[in-house]
Amino acid sequence: MKRVEILGVEIDNVTMEEAISRVNDMVRSGRPHQIVTPAIEQVICARRNLEFRQTLRDAELVVPDGMQVVFASHLHRTPLKERITGVDLVPKMCALAAREGYRVFFLGAEEGVAEAAARKLENEYPGLIVAGSYCPPYRFEEDPEEEAKTIGIVREANPDILFVALGAPRQENWIHRRKEDLGVSVMIGIGGAFNFIIGREKRAPVWLQNLGLEGLYRFIKRPRDIWKRALISVPYFFFLLFDRLSYRRQKRIARWIRPMVLGLGDAVLAPLTFLGSYWLYFRSGIFSNTADPFPEYDNLLDMPAYSDLLVVVSFLSVFALWVNRLYVRDKYMDLKTLLIQLVKSAFSVLFLSIVFQFLFFKDIFREHQFHGYSRVVFGFFGLSFTAALFAWRWGFLVLDRYLHRRGMNMDRIIVVGTNPTAMEIVSAMKQYPELGNLPLGYLVTHSNVRSTHEDGDRLGEIADLERLLPARKVDEVLVADPTLSMPDLLSIVRVCQRNRVTLSIVPTLHELLGVSSEIKRIGDFRVITVNPDRRVDDWIEPSEENHS
Repeated sequence: MKRVEILGVEIDNVTMEEAISRVNDMVRSGRPHQIVTPAIEQVICARRNLEFRQTLRDAELVVPDGMQVVFASHLHRTPLKERITGVDLVPKMCALAAREGYRVFFLGAEEGVAEAAARKLENEYPGLIVAGSYCPPYRFEEDPEEEAKTIGIVREANPDILFVALGAPRQENWIHRRKEDLGVSVMIGIGGAFNFIIGREKRAPVWLQNLGLEGLYRFIKRPRDIWKRALISVPYFFFLLFDRLSYRRQKRIARWIRPMVLGLGDAVLAPLTFLGSYWLYFRSGIFSNTADPFPEYDNLLDMPAYSDLLVVVSFLSVFALWVNRLYVRDKYMDLKTLLIQLVKSAFSVLFLSIVFQFLFFKDIFREHQFHGYSRVVFGFFGLSFTAALFAWRWGFLVLDRYLHRRGMNMDRIIVVGTNPTAMEIVSAMKQYPELGNLPLGYLVTHSNVRSTHEDGDRLGEIADLERLLPARKVDEVLVADPTLSMPDLLSIVRVCQRNRVTLSIVPTLHELLGVSSEIKRIGDFRVITVNPDRRVDDWIEPSEENHS
């Protein structure tokens, strides 16, 4: 069954009729199944409650309880078919039970509420077999004796469907933990649905429900109970959604800001070190064999000749660093590489400054009888500019790695393949987070492949990529399985193109595509980042010929 992912929670894309059909199949199978109905509070809760997140992942049927979740799926461009609330699902399931002769059990809620809901549903659906109802003590699951008693009561009643009203996520987590012990075919946590069924609480008008304003209606009716949802959960949910949907734009802005900050720092360092070299040689007093040629100028910025070169030196420094690709984000640059690139850039600036001085500023120096012109000053400038650049750039790189170590400003990567090489690359990413790679998990390339690694790392199959890219804020897809078929590879390329996601592949696959690329390093491994400069359809014919 196709699922839609909303902020990390996978939700089945079904109608109410399809959900009831699934329930019928679950009961007939005789095996235990869990149904979860997450609204925005549960989606947010899953982000910080690991047990609840695993419960949602393992549930056999997950349907959206809130219209906000449905709205979010439309913003993701993966629209859910319908909102299916627990309040609506309980009567539908009871109607199915009455028609098919299934036994139902009502567990939880306040004293007498579950029993009253059972009686009302019995009257509404003739033939409904109520196996029983029970209201356990509060926090019964924390008392082994009470929990064993509750499980025993349910097992003795032998229901086919179990409704549990303990409040989320407590009810869902308890069902998940005790699913096998309870021995019920279908179990669902329904929160406060019993209160709506017996009329203790009134639902919002249908038109308000369709607009997603049922929470606001409940807030007006019960502000003390609903204020957290109305004032915190809903805004936070849409803030997270906005962050998820605007993630790529944020990354693009960050990629523009980063070189701008670096360029500004470089443009300031160059003239400062240039003037500092003049001061060091002529005014510091360290070199007694020289005299300041311009003693009448206390302010170095007012000094002729040298001050006229400041703008040129600033421009040339940015130009030289840009030519040496030092404004390109490179998470893999080590100390040695950085130093070599900076030395090349600094001495390029030094050489160009001397050239510019003789070509365009010679008259200015001649006007002052070449006072102050000294190759020593330019030599000091080359050395000091290199040292200042290295300190500035290395500090920036250290900041980058600090953020990466804390999971910030990282490239989010999905790995395609479960072969040893793929797993070793993922291990290298986890071992060296300062490289700026965050592996979200992997996709299996064959449906019959069973991975020996943690299921938590498995995100699905290649067909799930379309869902995962927008939902998980993916920056890059790394194909590490050299046995991947050409149709699957082209499918991945198309999905990456549509979602503007970087595609990296192992060299053997790169040869099949024959496109321009760039090799980069991840730990001890090399991967190739592909630049899809042609339409995928243009690759098919030559690629298939090569493949054959």
